[in-house]
Amino acid sequence: MLSTERTKTNSNMIITISTSSNHQLSSSLAETIANNDDLLTELFLCMPIKSLLIFKSVSKQWLSLITNPCFSYRRTPIPKSIVGLFVYNHLRSQQYDFINLTSSDLSDPPFQPLTFLNNSILQSCHGLMLLCSDNYCQLPTHYETNFGLGMFWNGSLHWISLWEGSLYFDVDEEKVHDLPMSDTIDVHYRRRFRYFGESRDHLHLIEIYGPCTALFYVYEMERHYSRWMVKYRVDLLAVAVAFPEMVRSHPLDIRKYGFLILPVVREEEDEDSYFLVHIPNKPMRYNFKDKSFEKVHEFAPVGIKIEVESTLEYRWSHAFQYTESLAYV
Repeated sequence: MLSTERTKTNSNMIITISTSSNHQLSSSLAETIANNDDLLTELFLCMPIKSLLIFKSVSKQWLSLITNPCFSYRRTPIPKSIVGLFVYNHLRSQQYDFINLTSSDLSDPPFQPLTFLNNSILQSCHGLMLLCSDNYCQLPTHYETNFGLGMFWNGSLHWISLWEGSLYFDVDEEKVHDLPMSDTIDVHYRRRFRYFGESRDHLHLIEIYGPCTALFYVYEMERHYSRWMVKYRVDLLAVAVAFPEMVRSHPLDIRKYGFLILPVVREEEDEDSYFLVHIPNKPMRYNFKDKSFEKVHEFAPVGIKIEVESTLEYRWSHAFQYTESLAYV
């Protein structure tokens, strides 16, 4: 009753009592959430990954929740979306440039550029990167199959070959099997691989034949290894018109095009799937469905004079997918 009278006679007291009540209520809610692992987990699922990395040091409880494998799976389920690429630049020793594939600043990596002393990235898979000392990165080729370009998909490791001898190793069975190859479209031209990789649990292969290198197919391996099927048809002639620096001279007056293929990126909706094509000095995003394209990055000058022919310094075998992950190693 006394507090009621004070409330009526002193307007300042109203504010004081109200503020105190709100503070007590906020403290009570915070305490309730802090003592409820399920509520904390739901809040953590909404947080950006950089904040979660900081929150791991708040308490043992928070560390346990954030590093729980179930939480990691809910936060970044498989298949994961690619948010960027680390690409090796052979003109800058041991340096990896980053290409952001999203419009969100939250997807920027915590390091840029990325430099390893006496180490190189050998492969990336589901947010993890495999590093290798430069002194031990040489893997055997057995003259046909390149074991340095392995790709994990469908529970197996896959290796591609220019001729015969493409293989995959089933991890569960611990057995090696032959990997079928795509049918040669034109027997008059030598098989040339331009890309071999995985995205959102799909395995892709790109081969280019003939003089017009701007027209080609993107193949996808069927789940039971029965065949490579044509998934996309690509026409880069419009890109070459917009960026004439792609056109290369040839002694036989055959039109060649200068470009390199970086990753094929499958999205949750297939109509949004695309691949990155590296033309001189810049990477372009090419949409498979509507054939549209746009520049996504501008490579910084290397600081040395080079010819136009040598400005394609990034290759698919040296482009490593970056995905946000809380995988605990």
